[in-house]
Amino acid sequence: MNKEQGIKSKHFSLPKSKVIRLCSLLLVLCSLPINAQQQWYFSVDERHPAARTELKHCRRVLLVNNALTQPKEFGHTTMMDGESIGNAEVDLSRSALYALFAATQSLEGSGEYDAVELMDISQNTSNNYYTRTLLRHAKAEQLCADYQADALLILNQLVLYDIVESFLTNEGTYYAYLQAYAQSHWTIHYAGQTREHSFSQADTLLWESSNTHYNRAQSLAELPSRQEALLYLARELGDRTGKSLTPSWQTTRRYIYEVPELQAGLEAFRYQKWQEAIDSWLEILRGEGDEVIRREARGKEYKKAAACATADIAIAYEMQGDYVLACDYAQRAIRLFGAWKTAYGRQQQANIRYYLAQLQERQARERAQ
Repeated sequence: MNKEQGIKSKHFSLPKSKVIRLCSLLLVLCSLPINAQQQWYFSVDERHPAARTELKHCRRVLLVNNALTQPKEFGHTTMMDGESIGNAEVDLSRSALYALFAATQSLEGSGEYDAVELMDISQNTSNNYYTRTLLRHAKAEQLCADYQADALLILNQLVLYDIVESFLTNEGTYYAYLQAYAQSHWTIHYAGQTREHSFSQADTLLWESSNTHYNRAQSLAELPSRQEALLYLARELGDRTGKSLTPSWQTTRRYIYEVPELQAGLEAFRYQKWQEAIDSWLEILRGEGDEVIRREARGKEYKKAAACATADIAIAYEMQGDYVLACDYAQRAIRLFGAWKTAYGRQQQANIRYYLAQLQERQARERAQ
């Protein structure tokens, strides 16, 4: 096959910065459950590495159809009141294309690759659907050369099957469901190398009727057609496969303490002036944060302000991308809140320990990338 026979996908770029991107700031005020102390939160996007790293260093990827069309009569069971009443026929000639196109869109949309292309016509010359036939090494190398690809993502087999069942409930109404299953086998071939990596991907979806029908046909009519359900599942499986091979952005929250003593720094923080906020809160601490708890003359409210400021400083350092100092100030805040020996102090310790764990996980992820 020449290159004109494939479907080429246009490249779509996204920012690749590992620095936190601020999605929204000062979304809502929320109260802590044990104390009237208020916090506000904002959302940030964190970059998470791919679940599968096989394409990590590849810049140009070609997706290859090497699957055979599933026979119409295979894999479609109908049950009525717990007993099989036979099999149905479903045309799934487009199922591999649905899975491959969804995987192509997922890889392309990630912005991780310079080029993502799709060869939609099956390269499998076998006539036995039930036996998996892998793409020959010489053919894979020829495709890499033709498309200037660093790697091939090859769909070798896609198996879709389903069960449709309806039965009479104890309430005298009819209930129906359609359970769809998908199993797939993929191979990653690297240009100029003999090594390959194979993996399987499976998925399932369930559709249900309501149980208020007094007519069996009405309960079944609420379900999608088998073809519609299975093609939708093929697309979902392809999308999941593509996403498993690319990093993702996930939204999480960060909570900021808001007490009167911190207002100057909070105003700077709201305008993303991270260092100005840090400098303002450091003035409150007047040195090492741990020393504040020994200054009885400062009073309880000052201790609270110092602990809250220390926690806020940790987040401001995170916003600057300095995870070492962020972790350091989070640990200081845990000690400061722990010195109170109160329910409120213990609650804040638990909150900041959770934040510290999130921060350390983020630090480890970005080091791995």
